[in-house]
Amino acid sequence: LDFDGFSSLVDTLSIDSTEHDKRTIFAMLDDDRSGSIDVSEIKNALRSTGILDSERIRTVCIALLGQVGKIEEGVEEGSVEDDLDFNGFSRLVDELQVACSEQDKKIIFAMIDEDCGGTICASEIKSAVRSSGAISKMYDDSLKTFGLLVAATLVFDGGIFLTRGATDAFDFFTAYAVEDSLSVDNLFVFLLLFRYFKVPPQLVDICLNYGITGSILLRGVFIYAGLAAANAFAPLNLFFSGFLIFSSYQLLLGEGDDDEDDEPPEIVLNLLEKLPLTGTFNGENFFATGKDGSLQATQLTATLLTLALSDVLFAVDSIPAVLAINKDPFIVYTSNIAAVIGLRSLYQLLSVAVADLVYLEKAVAVVLGFVGLKLALSVAGVEVSSAFSLGVILVSLTSGVVLSNLVDDDMKEAYSPTPQSGLLSLMKRLTGVERTDEIK
Repeated sequence: LDFDGFSSLVDTLSIDSTEHDKRTIFAMLDDDRSGSIDVSEIKNALRSTGILDSERIRTVCIALLGQVGKIEEGVEEGSVEDDLDFNGFSRLVDELQVACSEQDKKIIFAMIDEDCGGTICASEIKSAVRSSGAISKMYDDSLKTFGLLVAATLVFDGGIFLTRGATDAFDFFTAYAVEDSLSVDNLFVFLLLFRYFKVPPQLVDICLNYGITGSILLRGVFIYAGLAAANAFAPLNLFFSGFLIFSSYQLLLGEGDDDEDDEPPEIVLNLLEKLPLTGTFNGENFFATGKDGSLQATQLTATLLTLALSDVLFAVDSIPAVLAINKDPFIVYTSNIAAVIGLRSLYQLLSVAVADLVYLEKAVAVVLGFVGLKLALSVAGVEVSSAFSLGVILVSLTSGVVLSNLVDDDMKEAYSPTPQSGLLSLMKRLTGVERTDEIK
């Protein structure tokens, strides 16, 4: 195709594009400056330009991956056709309530339609999206970033070893490993809340940034409050121990897996109902004028508020776990911050690999149970060494990842993460309220 042929092709495909955009893209594809391009190589050429690496397309693909279970279930039940043309794919995306523009749908459909046949297989959307340029580069970049952050944490831990000794160094990294593992549930909640509130792709980064900043501030408050309470009333450590063991039991038992609700905890929803909300997003604005002329909070504010409240609920689980490792404010807070700083990269990794980590939640449950037992033993005067604690935690988490890689595809497809707040579960047990607000 020369430029005129390429321009006609773009128009025929009903892709909204200005003359300037067409010339820009044609110039990028025309590597040898011959004035013509090979139509059969358009996809590979576009991938190499980085167009598919845009944050917007990545975010839409991640949201689509989060709904793959419903797609596969629909194919099995016959409610979703396995062979989809673009119109069928567009309707499916709308039915799944994935925030996506028509233009983005066309880009993603073309990305999945590798043979350019005009149809895609619904049951293969997961593998096609995951292997696409939009996801694979993000995953690789996130893995590298997370690795660099872990390396930086080890360097910082080396400084602790030199200035404070081996015990504090072991305790720091143990607390860091515990916080990182418990952050998995927080990130599952982030994924599900973004889906629940139908957060537009361009606002996901903003929500992540505010959510992580809020985590840092809230964790600081909870850490110092927990330390003050534990030091003022020693028997409180027994309550912390029992609470951690109970949370471990809840995760291992996996109660509530049959719940169908995709909603935030009821306590959060009740609070949102009392606030004047527009129910819609208004760009990056936190407030907008309602139909009655009053100032109302936008859906962005509701999302951020829910993220903050959910983080509080899950912090009640994680803070006692870190206090069980070491009660030195410096060790506790720095290990916590080191873990929170890596949340963004960890979120991007989990958003892609969430369905593959079948046993990670169980591994986290084992970690919680061990830490709770360690705290109980310390109250009884029996000290468990820092090196042994770190070994148990690392072996548990590594085993969870390794076992997850060994399970078959059917088990991975059937798996759905069920982040649970031990505080909510305990409240419901004590009050006799059914656990109907599980986030799945």
